[in-house]
Amino acid sequence: MKLKTTALLISLFFSLMSWAVPFKGHKIVMAGPSPYATAIGQEIAEKGGNVVDVAVAVGIALAITSPYYASLGGGGFAMVKMPGQKPVALDFREVAPSSTHPKFYIDKSENASREGGTAIAIPGIPAGYYELHKKYGRVSWSELLSAPLRLAENGFRVSGDWVSFTQQNKDRFNSSGKKFFFKAKGREYLPGEILKQPQLAKAIKLLQKKKRDGFYKGEIAKDLVNSINKEGGTVSLKDFENYQVRWLKPLSADFRGYKVYMMPPPSSGGIVMQTAFHLMDQLKPEEQKHLSVNETHLLGEILSRAYRGRALLGDPDFYKNPLERILSKNYLSEMAHSVEIDKTRELEPLSEGIPNESNETTHFSVLDKNGASVAMTITLNGRYGSGVVSRKYGIALNNEMDDFTTIPGKPNMFGLIQGNGNIVEPGKRPLSSMSPTLVEKGGKVVLSIGAPGGPRIISSVIQVIYRVLVRDMNIDEAIQAPRVHHQFLPRKLYVDSNRWSPESLKGLRAKGHQVEESWMGRVYAAHRTEDQLLEAAYDARGEGAASGY
Repeated sequence: MKLKTTALLISLFFSLMSWAVPFKGHKIVMAGPSPYATAIGQEIAEKGGNVVDVAVAVGIALAITSPYYASLGGGGFAMVKMPGQKPVALDFREVAPSSTHPKFYIDKSENASREGGTAIAIPGIPAGYYELHKKYGRVSWSELLSAPLRLAENGFRVSGDWVSFTQQNKDRFNSSGKKFFFKAKGREYLPGEILKQPQLAKAIKLLQKKKRDGFYKGEIAKDLVNSINKEGGTVSLKDFENYQVRWLKPLSADFRGYKVYMMPPPSSGGIVMQTAFHLMDQLKPEEQKHLSVNETHLLGEILSRAYRGRALLGDPDFYKNPLERILSKNYLSEMAHSVEIDKTRELEPLSEGIPNESNETTHFSVLDKNGASVAMTITLNGRYGSGVVSRKYGIALNNEMDDFTTIPGKPNMFGLIQGNGNIVEPGKRPLSSMSPTLVEKGGKVVLSIGAPGGPRIISSVIQVIYRVLVRDMNIDEAIQAPRVHHQFLPRKLYVDSNRWSPESLKGLRAKGHQVEESWMGRVYAAHRTEDQLLEAAYDARGEGAASGY
């Protein structure tokens, strides 16, 4: 085995280690939540794979090692930049089944959009991966799936996160979930024990042989439909056959000499980020001392105002998003002038809706020497999604329906309310905060970034970009630095747990902030330095790995 991969393979046995050191490379680098997945990504790169080949291989490996947020039963977004081409966005978000409608949940149980068959939207991950490979892939589809297939067949050592998340969801699983993710008689796995998934390996073989149709037609689709409907769902084989990904034009913004490319709706990330960058240009938080009370206060006020318009957004195929209104010069100027350095100031909501979704998402970034990159964020919504696992192939299925406005005015699983542009409709995609982002300069990607964390994805990505581009921090320093989060409603400034001094918290409260210590999104990123060195880093707030050569 090549020396350059030895350190990475050794790290497979230390996946509970959290502190990240930026990985440096010259040809290609990648960062993500699993050392097994990044090892497979590097294997594909060494076989001549490009950034898309690597990203697809990493994604399929994560479906094996991290089914609680990366199963084939979920969906996601990708930002892609290939040499000599403009960045493009791929939407492979889950869609509402054809049997649903705006009042679908009115007469159902309180948890109908969160657990069981009625919580499940039609998955998009397999279609997304195949579409990416079909358009840009270099390594054959069969070879690309061979490495993840070995991982499913031969097994991997489960991590602390795997054990914790699986144990926490034991009571939510259907009988198949308990069968596939626990040992005989319901005994739990311990960290470091090996899990083999022969049933999932069979599904990957079908994908390998029959490509997209291997998932959306035939045996896998039948297994999924039967499993969902046994748990109270009302999906059909046609729902799977009719699923389509969407290629979208990214949103873009000029920020401090760089071009930032962001996801458009149904992601809310790009709109919120554009607003935040405009406000940063006007309010210049960098003129305050780094991590001071004043800088932190300004970042909180900027985030609050950036999130204010999120509740007006929805799937553009079903709803006209008022982008002209919330990105207009007059509105942005009004938001900037509403910020005061000495105190926080509350504004009226633009609508009754408030952003929300689960924090159980994941992200990975790949960047090469030619300036090509993939930033990809995928999700099941909640951990293990609906708790439904398919009976034959062991595929965990999402609970993405809870990201819709299931009952107008009623909070979803995380206590927040969605806007009317996000009501349930057949074939519709729910609003999302997933924000895979590329930053470009001189025609090459210099930063590929994203995070899990529901609404806290966006605030985390914004602050890391700010610290790299404006504060001139290296990628690891920028990721590990303390962060804040404000999503307009509730009217709270969330601060990184155990990362702020008592004096800082006191100073923020003195400005009128309702401060609460809480978790932040876990950022994964790849960066090109000014001397063209490639770096990759992951967040010390959770498990992760960085690799390359």
